[in-house]
Amino acid sequence: MHTPTLPYAAGAAASRTGPRHTENEDQYRILDVNHLAVSAFRKGTIFAVADGVSTSRRGKYAAELMCSRIDTFFDRFQAPRVESLTQLVNEVDWELRGLGHGQAACTVSMLWLAYGMANVVHVGDSQLYRVRHGDCVRLTEQHRGGRALGAYVGMGPEIAGVMQIWQEPLFVGDLFLLVTDGVTEVITPAEITDMWWTGGGSPQRAAHAIIAEVNQRGGQDDATAIVVDVLAVEADPAAETTFSGRTDFAHKR
Repeated sequence: MHTPTLPYAAGAAASRTGPRHTENEDQYRILDVNHLAVSAFRKGTIFAVADGVSTSRRGKYAAELMCSRIDTFFDRFQAPRVESLTQLVNEVDWELRGLGHGQAACTVSMLWLAYGMANVVHVGDSQLYRVRHGDCVRLTEQHRGGRALGAYVGMGPEIAGVMQIWQEPLFVGDLFLLVTDGVTEVITPAEITDMWWTGGGSPQRAAHAIIAEVNQRGGQDDATAIVVDVLAVEADPAAETTFSGRTDFAHKR
């Protein structure tokens, strides 16, 4: 029986508290081969950013709850698929609603790399970009009209109509950038990509360079960046994808 070699991806993050906040309401997760349990499960790797909605009283709690549920993904789902991620988000949404409408809310962007595929589940205004052959493409919608946030975890049944799902084959050399709106408010995608190249191809240097630039430009919001470099991929030729083929949003530059 062929045993697949899951994607080997090096990821690093950097985060800072904006001057308008007393604490950082951004949270992030990197669950990769550096975690022994994740490596043992052999179900891929997950990278995620969650941004607590500052207008809700318990935004930071919401983002922390989202990330704590992501921590259980590999242990909980014996044969995970992209629908497992959407189930997880729906469950957190239901739990946050139990605290009272608008009392706890967050955004989330998740990247799950497994069996030769990149899977994205997204709600809110954090952004996820993919760089391939030097071409930077935004994979997520903004979910914001002006200053009003149009989608968030904790909004209720309406989340089913706004949650975005995306999947495509993964290739060696793919670069993924997950950033909260505190980054995209002051730095363009092209500038973010340039920081990767000038950083010598180091996810850690690139992530810290992004946040340093946010500070330099006087960004007012919390800001978080995760940089993921895909170094090796081997898909299982006998495995069939469990994805339904539905793609809910187009690639955005």
